[in-house]
Amino acid sequence: MGLNRFEYIEASSIPEASRFLADRPEEARIYAGGTSLLLLMKQRIARPAYLVNIKKIPGLRYIDKNDGTVRIGALTTHHDLEFSPLIRRWLPVISELEPEVANIRVRSTGTIGGNLGFAEPLTDLPPVLIAMDARIKVADESLERLLPLEHLFRGYYETSLRPQELITEIQVDLPAPFFGIKYLRFSMGSDKPLVGCAVGIRIDPESKLCVDARCVLGCVGPTPLRVREAEEALKGLPYRVNSSAKAARIAATACSPLTDLRATEEYKRAIVEVLMRRAVEEAFRRASSKLQG
Repeated sequence: MGLNRFEYIEASSIPEASRFLADRPEEARIYAGGTSLLLLMKQRIARPAYLVNIKKIPGLRYIDKNDGTVRIGALTTHHDLEFSPLIRRWLPVISELEPEVANIRVRSTGTIGGNLGFAEPLTDLPPVLIAMDARIKVADESLERLLPLEHLFRGYYETSLRPQELITEIQVDLPAPFFGIKYLRFSMGSDKPLVGCAVGIRIDPESKLCVDARCVLGCVGPTPLRVREAEEALKGLPYRVNSSAKAARIAATACSPLTDLRATEEYKRAIVEVLMRRAVEEAFRRASSKLQG
């Protein structure tokens, strides 16, 4: 099935792209990497009349660190993250997950801003970034604002961005001392994960108790799901099998997976429970290992 007819626009600046999007809020779509958008266009699910290519806007592809924050430009690719020495040193969980993202073609062309802004539910990066309290910088013709990434997603392929806004940067603060994070995914012969689970644990170095937790699920609902009840179940406790099992049961109950061609709702909930339990265990282990480091 071919693409619908559309007009291709190349923007040379953020204000230029923003003006065009503002004038055609229902007809125009941003083209950054295009890996997900073009697939939906081929399936005639998405039918934009205009594609606004932002890939030639200068200054949006970078990875740097300053003032305790890693900053990632929106046009940075998955491949860039995978092989970045800075990411490997300061945010190694991202280096771990990136080789599992889709395939080499997608990682070479797909951008991080495009991945987040498209709000595809079956993707790996958002749960990890939310578990690290990431923020995004968005801009239009005249204004910039910071938004917690957790607040970006509204539904299937739906975000809280205004029609004229573009994601320009992702910000991740360096992990706190004695913080460990683990991401686990499960797939069934597909580039896309069936279930994703990110857990971050911060422990007190004296008591070795969990003082903060982040439990985030992906691919089992219209948006990434932060399971706050599971987080509360871990706080104030040392690592124990029964505490990780309790958090896992909470997560399996809290999510809303759909039965589809790949798996039933019940199967996906069972996978959530297994992944959450294992991710909690490994996040605790990583946090504890820093006591000797």
